[in-house]
Amino acid sequence: MNNTINIKRLTLILALSTQLIACNSSTTLPTPETLSGSWLVQSIKNKPVISQSSARLTFDQKNKLSGSASCNNISTSYSLQNNSISIGPIATTRKMCLPALMQQESLLLQALGKVKRFQLNNDQLSMYDHQGSLQIKATKTKP
Repeated sequence: MNNTINIKRLTLILALSTQLIACNSSTTLPTPETLSGSWLVQSIKNKPVISQSSARLTFDQKNKLSGSASCNNISTSYSLQNNSISIGPIATTRKMCLPALMQQESLLLQALGKVKRFQLNNDQLSMYDHQGSLQIKATKTKP
């Protein structure tokens, strides 16, 4: 009888510990403050970017988004509401680069146009379309 009570207590403690650990996740709701900074794009639509490409997104606290789409510079605005993001029309410079970079840039611009929500987890940024498909994954760079 005593062993049964101890096993039930141990099971209860284990279940509560698991719940507490799950609730203490490092995932946060995005805000201009947590989003601000420079993010190095790691993948676009689950395809890794060309190694050492300059695909980078920089969010500031005044809702401006700039960066490099791989070859050309980009500039736009964004707004946040809870975990949703709205990205405005994107202006780009018009340089020509190697065909592979131009293709990657096209994919990144298309993906940015589809982004509707995103999630921050530590220094990882995941951006999703309205159907929940991962469009862009990026890592925060050190200032």
